Amino acid sequence: SERMIVGMDIDDTITRHPKFCALISQALVAAGHQVVLITFRADREGTAAELSEWGIAYTELITSTLDEHLETGIDEWKGVVCRRMGVELFFEDTPEVIRHVDPEIVSFLVVNHDRHRLDLLAEADQ
Repeated sequence: SERMIVGMDIDDTITRHPKFCALISQALVAAGHQVVLITFRADREGTAAELSEWGIAYTELITSTLDEHLETGIDEWKGVVCRRMGVELFFEDTPEVIRHVDPEIVSFLVVNHDRHRLDLLAEADQ
């Protein structure tokens, strides 16, 4: 089977259910797929330690820098990284970020009922 490249955000995505994300990421990596973690966090060492604690498996951890954000735009940055890394599936909690991800990338929105206006999404579907 072809190797998949799966992108995942950390905060409010992996952190919402670390146990599920650990299971998924470990299964993907064990099956030879790539798991690329893309985060706005800048602290690489602290982030790697936390991921290890949660049992998250990954092939690449991409942390961000202010310079990169200013170059691409904050909401656009992860979309640029996904394109550069060849990500096919992307887990993310911010609609503004997903809006800038290429449409051919399958994006999974992790919903936060306190923050996302699901009533607006329902209206848009009609």
